[in-house]
Amino acid sequence: MADLKLEGAELKKMVKLGKKKPLSFAFCPGSQNEHTLMIDRRKAPAMLGKLARKEGTGKKVAFGTFELRGRVMEMTCERTVPQMAKTIKKYLKTQKTLVNVVILDADGNALESDVEDLPDDPTMEETPQDQATSEEPTEAAPAQDDISEDAQEDAPEESDAPPMDAAALAARLKALQPDIAAASDDAAEKLKKAMTGAVAQIKSSAFEQADKTITALENAVARLRQRAEAEQVPEEGQDPASPQPDFQALATRAKALQQSIADIAEPAKGKLMTALSTAAQTIKARNHEAADALLGKIEAAVNKTKTATTGDDGDAVKWEAFLARLQPVVDKAMTDKRGDLAAINRSFDFAKDQAAQGNYASALTAAAKTAELLKQAATMQTTAAAQEAADLSPEGLVKLRVAWIETRLGMKKDIEELKSAIDDATRGLDGMEEVSSKSSVLFDYISGIDTSLEQALQDMADAQDTETRDALKHNAMQIVETYRGVLDSDFFKAVDNNGFVKTNIRNSTLNSLQKVSAALAA
Repeated sequence: MADLKLEGAELKKMVKLGKKKPLSFAFCPGSQNEHTLMIDRRKAPAMLGKLARKEGTGKKVAFGTFELRGRVMEMTCERTVPQMAKTIKKYLKTQKTLVNVVILDADGNALESDVEDLPDDPTMEETPQDQATSEEPTEAAPAQDDISEDAQEDAPEESDAPPMDAAALAARLKALQPDIAAASDDAAEKLKKAMTGAVAQIKSSAFEQADKTITALENAVARLRQRAEAEQVPEEGQDPASPQPDFQALATRAKALQQSIADIAEPAKGKLMTALSTAAQTIKARNHEAADALLGKIEAAVNKTKTATTGDDGDAVKWEAFLARLQPVVDKAMTDKRGDLAAINRSFDFAKDQAAQGNYASALTAAAKTAELLKQAATMQTTAAAQEAADLSPEGLVKLRVAWIETRLGMKKDIEELKSAIDDATRGLDGMEEVSSKSSVLFDYISGIDTSLEQALQDMADAQDTETRDALKHNAMQIVETYRGVLDSDFFKAVDNNGFVKTNIRNSTLNSLQKVSAALAA
């Protein structure tokens, strides 16, 4: 089996073949770059791993499957070795194969990567000879260890068509949940029924039927969003700095009011919560104009109640109301890439910092400046970054996807550092003995930022034509909005002010999502 160890031109051919379909691989690192890398189109990864360990000089072996997406070699591993991405990339470079490497676990979660801008390499493009090689029959691989290779040699060639995957179908369903939950009662009932049917089809491995059901759901949700967006088009003469309220902005205001009302004493608290419940139902029914008016009345009542109770000048209450209205508009400006984004961020961040220190008058002044900048931004043309994204190529989408993977890896690293800092600070303190065993709950908070967006961007990059790629944009944009909702939770708003270690989890993740959103919206 020594011929399975690939080097030089043969190795490059097999790596390039990963553009057509997933291939099994095994990697046994040795000393001084004496590594063993095996790739086969038909052998099971575990079997290839045994062969690599036997052939190689090292004691550890990694195996799984890989695909080549653009110039990124994505390796989905059943077993890994330390510093795998860096080691494989360096080894491939010695073999005249220049690619970036991303290591994924069996669930598609990014474990590590070695990614950089690579020089152009025409030899990485598929040639007629490569196409001929991909059609040649190869040695059949055993499906199990106890089945002889001779018995498998006549096995049919695997199809190049990508198989439907239960995890991918489930990810598409998950991306639809926020819209279905927000639909009107009549529409929601029908959509939820269809979603339940899709779940049953996935569980029974009826993937083709599930794909058809989910596609129908996606089309229905797209129509709902189009109607909702049509309701949000500003009327002629309307100030663009004060757009029609959308679902996300109204939901953010309602959540802020719920927190404010919690501090108010009865019986005023009960009356306000009843009114807020009515507003929530109005938001769910997509009656945005009525919801906006009702929330305004509740905000005024909360401000009046708190001012009467505390006897202060009301600046703190004014700030809370201003923040609830301003945050969605700032987020939209970042998404649309309009205006002087750096100035908007500086002004808004300063306002929030002043409010955190109790300087509400100063915070309100800075917030007013932010509002003025937003008003100017609303009349500006889309920036060059968004214009460039209008003709984003498949290669560009792959780079965008890799950048998002890097963001997720950075988030995980920051959480790991925070956990370590908390454990170190509480170790040996009376009453804090259980902190270390429970601090792993931090990882639960980032579980909502999953691999769905990575898959959605890859689907767009794999699309064969612009029309198909445009049709896939909606799913990716929905996932971005879902992630933003996760990042708007109390945990993410507070995590970077944790007092243990400096992190920038929320802002860095939001900035990365803004880049993706700008590309999709262009």
